[in-house]
Amino acid sequence: MQTSIELNSVNTPITEKLLEKLDANSKAEFYDILERIEFVKRLVSSTRQRASDRPRDSKGRIKVDIVNPHILENMEFFTERAKYFQEHGVYTHLYPNKNPNSEYRKFWDEEKRRCIEGYIRESDGEWITGYHYFYLNYSPIEIVEELKEEVINGTLTTTQLEEAVEGGIRSERVQDFPRIWDGDYLFFHYVEQGEAEGKHGSVLKCRGRGYSFKGGSMQARNYFMIRGSKSYSFASEQEYLTRDGILSKSWVNLNFIDNNTPFTQPRDYKDTEMHKRASYKDVDNKTEKGMLSEIIGVTCKNDPNKGRGKRGKLLFFDESGKFPGLQQTWAIARKSVEQGRYVYGYMITAGTGGTRGADFEAAEKFFYSPDGYNIKSLTNVFDKGAVNTRCALFIPEYLNREGCYDKDGNSDVIKALFEILIQRQKVRNNTLDGTALVQEKAEAPITPQEAVLRVEGSIFPVTELKDYLAEISPNMARFVAPHYVGTLIPESDGSMKFVFTNGTTTPIREFPATENKVGAIEVFEVPARVKDNYRYIIGVDPIDSDEVTYSNSLGSVIVFDRWTRRIVAEYTGRLETTNAFFEIVYRLAIYYNATIMYENNKKGLYGYFQMIKKNIGILADTPEFILDKQTLKPRNVVNNTTKGINATTAINAYGRRLQVDWMLENAYEEFDINAEETDEPKLVTNNIHKIRSIGYIKECIAWNADINCDRVSAMNMVMLYDMALTEYGTKTSKEKTNTLANDKFFNRKYRSRHIMNDN
Repeated sequence: MQTSIELNSVNTPITEKLLEKLDANSKAEFYDILERIEFVKRLVSSTRQRASDRPRDSKGRIKVDIVNPHILENMEFFTERAKYFQEHGVYTHLYPNKNPNSEYRKFWDEEKRRCIEGYIRESDGEWITGYHYFYLNYSPIEIVEELKEEVINGTLTTTQLEEAVEGGIRSERVQDFPRIWDGDYLFFHYVEQGEAEGKHGSVLKCRGRGYSFKGGSMQARNYFMIRGSKSYSFASEQEYLTRDGILSKSWVNLNFIDNNTPFTQPRDYKDTEMHKRASYKDVDNKTEKGMLSEIIGVTCKNDPNKGRGKRGKLLFFDESGKFPGLQQTWAIARKSVEQGRYVYGYMITAGTGGTRGADFEAAEKFFYSPDGYNIKSLTNVFDKGAVNTRCALFIPEYLNREGCYDKDGNSDVIKALFEILIQRQKVRNNTLDGTALVQEKAEAPITPQEAVLRVEGSIFPVTELKDYLAEISPNMARFVAPHYVGTLIPESDGSMKFVFTNGTTTPIREFPATENKVGAIEVFEVPARVKDNYRYIIGVDPIDSDEVTYSNSLGSVIVFDRWTRRIVAEYTGRLETTNAFFEIVYRLAIYYNATIMYENNKKGLYGYFQMIKKNIGILADTPEFILDKQTLKPRNVVNNTTKGINATTAINAYGRRLQVDWMLENAYEEFDINAEETDEPKLVTNNIHKIRSIGYIKECIAWNADINCDRVSAMNMVMLYDMALTEYGTKTSKEKTNTLANDKFFNRKYRSRHIMNDN
């Protein structure tokens, strides 16, 4: 039985038998992917175009839409030379003849033209680029050869898929010419379009798509076809270039061309593991002659200046996920290939996730902010609900997964998604290693957000947080519009009044913070009309008085409603004095009638409340469950051994664990006064989807032990204090009865009395 989703002919039908192989979580994720990832929707659409439907340019070539690909047909047309070589062991049986009018010379001149300009099929305008033509016909690579008899043209029938989708397929790696892949088709057109526009390129990709082979082929093509060209390969370490890396792939390609074509070039002057130059010595004149083209490897080893002066036709930055200093190296190298608006070289990065210790900071910036680095940008059809944003090129796991594409290279996205989700299901249900599923997603990503996941370092639910951030980012202005931004001023009766500052102050929502370090109070929910003494609590990551002048550390205050389990206000920033920050803490506490838990490792806050405010009672006592652990008792804290928490490594780790538990709790839902008692209970979401603090979300996503995340530290104090209050039996407040304290009418009146404009 097939579902009602209409698919095109290159995708496996969705049947009930296939769906039965997915558990509830995987099935929900499958339909979420089909509904929210625009690229998937376009690839499986029953109305997807073919080449004959596409408009053509002045050369008769179809205009290729990278983010809305057409179905590829009869692509063996473009691999005629490779097929001939496979059958005969030579590219042509024409007798060698250097005469420009000979058939032999015309044959090879035409092949060179195709390798430079590309190749067009005149009947429908379909075409491939020059780089792609050289790769398909002149660059043997290692490919996976399936040995299972029931595999036909690289795919399984629907019945066979239903029976075998969970099992392995016996295969081996052999050397052969590359197969046609729609992912490669899109990649090479992305390069072609970028070069034509004076832009560079960046590719975020899954593992196992042969980008070292592609990069090596691109360099070899320039070496043989473009006189005087220089192609550079950049990596952080030499092993990424020469040990089964892009350079080693280039050298294999050069040897193949030398042995099987008249394009062969001598390398008399330079022939090393890291540098080859196409030239020879003229015996009579004792001068260097030949193509004078070069392929050069560059290892940066944390020295961005290695990118200086590399004026090349092609600069390929491999393993961008393992490239410390990539952003700086890129910026320096750009000066070598650009002069004002004139661009005379092409730079491209390619990176894969899933490696422990990977540094994806630069790769992530290149992908999500391509225009800032002169990288060709595309509509972001790859993330969930992100079509209003821009990005670079993404090659997901569902493109050209082995056994999941046809003879023309069209990806069977449905089959691939089933295999991916079943594999994730196995990992999720059969391992206790918290990083195993993260690594599985990073190596075989469905979305770009998964591709840049850190394999180690964070226990936060990064995937869910990234999905939530991607969901709200396209309409960020609308999302933050209900927030109150301003300051708090004292009233004569000792209470606090919130005052809008009308754009003169701005909360810090970026991480890490850039130019704006002052910040502003941001209220997500005003205090309720009636407050229990422990309904609102505050967590503080204070600023050390010694840090204000020279540190980038920020102070952070988070106000938490224990009844609704939501963050209701925040201030994160750095002011001219620590006392100015402590005053904000105090005013928020008065405004919400809240008690303050803080990191007592840092001096200053206790003294301010004791000496200036004369109110240490507003500071929370050190929880007994912490004092009971002798190794975790506060030590050597000036003027205070009973307030706050000494934030040791173990205590901070415990606080982060509590944050994760809170994030994954079912979210509190407002009581609906109009709901009938007989109504079915509504489905609830988790607390992640109730977080209003953009900065906190970004900190949790980025968190690792080597960076400073002030909001995470403040939230540690909130969670530890909440744990202490819950453990000792104070009001824990998941009260969902319709009391006057939560009545919408009274709260609306109360809100109007506590908020005013600063006009």
